Amino acid sequence: MNMKLKTAALLAAVALFATSASAETVLRLGHVWPDSEIHAAAAKKFADDVAAATNGEVKIEIHGNSTLGSDRELLEGIKFSSNDIWVGGAGVLSTASETARIFTLPFMIRDVNHYNAVYGGPVGGEITKRIRDESGYEVVAYWLRGPRWLTTKVPVEKPEDLSGLKIRVPDSPVTVQSWNQLGASATPMNFGEVFNALQQGVIDGQENPLSLILSSKFSEVVKHLVRTEHAYEPVVVVMDAGRLVAMPEDQRKAIIDAANGAAKAYASEEVLKGEQTFVKQLQDAGMTLIEPDKKPFQERVGTEFVHKAFAPVADLYDSVAAVEAPNGQ
Repeated sequence: MNMKLKTAALLAAVALFATSASAETVLRLGHVWPDSEIHAAAAKKFADDVAAATNGEVKIEIHGNSTLGSDRELLEGIKFSSNDIWVGGAGVLSTASETARIFTLPFMIRDVNHYNAVYGGPVGGEITKRIRDESGYEVVAYWLRGPRWLTTKVPVEKPEDLSGLKIRVPDSPVTVQSWNQLGASATPMNFGEVFNALQQGVIDGQENPLSLILSSKFSEVVKHLVRTEHAYEPVVVVMDAGRLVAMPEDQRKAIIDAANGAAKAYASEEVLKGEQTFVKQLQDAGMTLIEPDKKPFQERVGTEFVHKAFAPVADLYDSVAAVEAPNGQ
């Protein structure tokens, strides 16, 4: 009898252990950045906060530096469960959603205050809803990335200087069409290939936020840093909408809160702090700063261009333009 009780107790313990072990939810998060990039660090903070909020019931595994694929592959991978979360430039969503073309429209966001008012307000909520309805992807959070700058092998001071230059851009229809409109030869390319492509002369330049230009050491292969500040493309935290809503409420809340909590604040603080120092660091690394008159660039890709080339998001573009942002917001 005692042996039977011991056996039963042992089986119960094994069953309990198995239940406990299977209760852990493991989510694979992919991004393309080196560990030194601001948003790579923010992603780690996000993962740590989710684990803490769920007492370890939800574990987010980070796979950075393109180890699970390009941004587009990571986004598509969510649907095939090769990864569960993607963190990257929001423009890539335009491959799955017409509305997501709004993210990379040139010169749409005026400054950081305007960015916060747009993506933290009703217009941002409408963008999120439309993307969910069109694609099944849920934008869990918008993280500040800072404006995108142009880096080139030759000086660029006006749109005409872009003629004939192969400029690497993300795989985004809006970005490709916008840079072609500006006069360049837009060249979509996976981010992991950009450094070598610049080094080998396959492309003549690329455009990205200062933090990524610095952490990727592009100063070693291009020498001109052009202050175009042509787009404030958010970094987005994305999951499958159906997968997220099917999770237990406490776990879903932990993910949403963590994505919009300390990790988001960290990204914003580091980007804003870096904007004051990155330019000097890049100049110290040998880059020449060029500060062109932005007006000729803006005129080529302004309201008329957007309404003609991207009519499905023209209403959102106008809504964004109408958003007012108090100073210091």
